[in-house]
Amino acid sequence: MKFLPFLLVLSLPACTGIVDKSDMPIAKNIVGSYYLTAKDGYLYEARCADIDATIQSTEWCIGIQAFDSGNEYFKTPQDYDTYLSNKLWWDEKLFEKLAFERQRSIVSPLPKGTTIRITKLVQFPWGSNGYYWAIRAVLIETDNEIELPTNTVLAFPTWLIGYGVQHEPQFDPEYLTRCSSVECT
Repeated sequence: MKFLPFLLVLSLPACTGIVDKSDMPIAKNIVGSYYLTAKDGYLYEARCADIDATIQSTEWCIGIQAFDSGNEYFKTPQDYDTYLSNKLWWDEKLFEKLAFERQRSIVSPLPKGTTIRITKLVQFPWGSNGYYWAIRAVLIETDNEIELPTNTVLAFPTWLIGYGVQHEPQFDPEYLTRCSSVECT
């Protein structure tokens, strides 16, 4: 009887982990596709989904976000100059600092029309909320990997329309517009 809790944990379905869907039919229209950023934005030190882990965890990576985005409760800076004019205040507002962590900040501005290519689509577990799409891309100009904002806890606002992982993710045209590799380069 003392091993019953252990056996119950082992009997949980395999769907409770991280699932890379990049090579599955649900990703065929998104992975490998090119997009242009629709607004001026920025790259920042992000806390991202650890897509190579076996359990839900986060890792440091480069995130992307748009200037002048959000809603009446939370808004990103109007532009890079606005950010620089009160950098410490914006850093504290944009990037929650956890214990024993240095304050994160914006790495660089990113102009409207920057080309990205989607490289990974991962179904990532997120506590009682279920799953969300963790989406990785590369910046074509630099070949740097970034994580797109898809989880409101890790990055707000998100660039997806809707919520959940039952359907192929759809990007909000306020942030990304699809293009062919020829049109984008």
